[in-house]
Amino acid sequence: MNKQSAPAQKWSTLLLWAILFGLLLAACGPATPQTNDDNTNETQPSETTSEESGSRVTASGLEYVEVEAGTGTQAQPGDLVTVHYTGTLEDGTEFDSSVGGDPFSFVLGQGQVIAGWDEGIALMREGGKAQLIIPPDLAYGPNDYGPIPGNSTLYFDVELVAIEAVPTPAPTPTSAPPTSVDPADYTVTDSGLQYIFLQEGDGDTPEPGEVATVHFTGWFEDGSMFSNSRVGTPIQFIVGDGQIVPGWDEMALLMQVGDVVQMVLPPELGLGEEGSPNGTIPPNATLIFEMELLSIEPPPPTPTPAPPPVSVDESDYIVTDSGLKLYVITEGTGEPIEAGDTVTLHYKLWQEDGTQLESSYDFGQPVPIIVGLEQAGAGWDEALLLLDNLSVAQFVLTPELAYGEQAANAPTEGNLIFEVEIMGLEKAETEE
Repeated sequence: MNKQSAPAQKWSTLLLWAILFGLLLAACGPATPQTNDDNTNETQPSETTSEESGSRVTASGLEYVEVEAGTGTQAQPGDLVTVHYTGTLEDGTEFDSSVGGDPFSFVLGQGQVIAGWDEGIALMREGGKAQLIIPPDLAYGPNDYGPIPGNSTLYFDVELVAIEAVPTPAPTPTSAPPTSVDPADYTVTDSGLQYIFLQEGDGDTPEPGEVATVHFTGWFEDGSMFSNSRVGTPIQFIVGDGQIVPGWDEMALLMQVGDVVQMVLPPELGLGEEGSPNGTIPPNATLIFEMELLSIEPPPPTPTPAPPPVSVDESDYIVTDSGLKLYVITEGTGEPIEAGDTVTLHYKLWQEDGTQLESSYDFGQPVPIIVGLEQAGAGWDEALLLLDNLSVAQFVLTPELAYGEQAANAPTEGNLIFEVEIMGLEKAETEE
């Protein structure tokens, strides 16, 4: 069996990391930060609800906003749940999303994701949609995590697509050491990866871009176990895409389906100088993994690129004194929009270079706005007051129109392009 070496790549995907290093043994406790460690006898705050906003705040500090009630069963710890999600920071910056690709699955209540997800998804029913507002101590705490700064409150729009009961796995030893290997028996690659095949399979070898399904167990050099997928479900990752650690990508390209391998990863092929965001893996740690390659699947489909905004000639825009540029794509057939009216609309947002930043269509919910209260900014109010119900339009906002007094600190540069579709209009009540 000819097993060739391959270049190592740096990991990048956030949620796969949450799975991988959330698969801690039950005896080790959950992977996410815990609160009140030194005050376990303190009375926890009671859950509060707000009928006005439709949200509830749990004792842990999670805010749960039900967007659409599900009609299926309620998620229970131990269920395999499948969700679509979009994650944003408090300033609206999107840092991760499954929308446009495959949904994400994990076993609920086993610490495979951040604590706020385990708690929030358990409040949902199949088919439901919700927003989870997760405080830092239920997310990644004080540590920077890729594009997520330390001490960030995270906003997740989630849809619970499916729930599947998972059979209770057979008990797994919680302290079994790695297989004893004479260091002289390892094969060592140019990158520093050390590996030995404990069992050889006869299946196919993965190609870059294919999806590998594996079971694994991870230990530190002293033989203490930190992670074991066999207490839950196998892990899937795209080979060569840098989703886990460089050593995993290099090793997978040397394996065949059915292989069981032990590998020793120096820090540069593992988590390097930073360690894991939740502190499970310390900086500069050498890691030992035993990994079984269970199957290979074809590469996932390439997501369809978001369409660009409608092309508009500069001379076709209506330009107001404030600098707002407006183009009516489809004339409305309803009443004119006036101050105080509530409009329900879908929108898309792009930067000037055509990069789409967000779209309400991705969330499946139109947005209600009371016109004239600057709920979306002065530029939005000005544009909407030039439109009729059921119209479709494009408008371009300068940073000042989009962000007002915060324009100098805006999270984007240059003008913003919006396209709105007015879905409905509720006229303001007038005094008799």
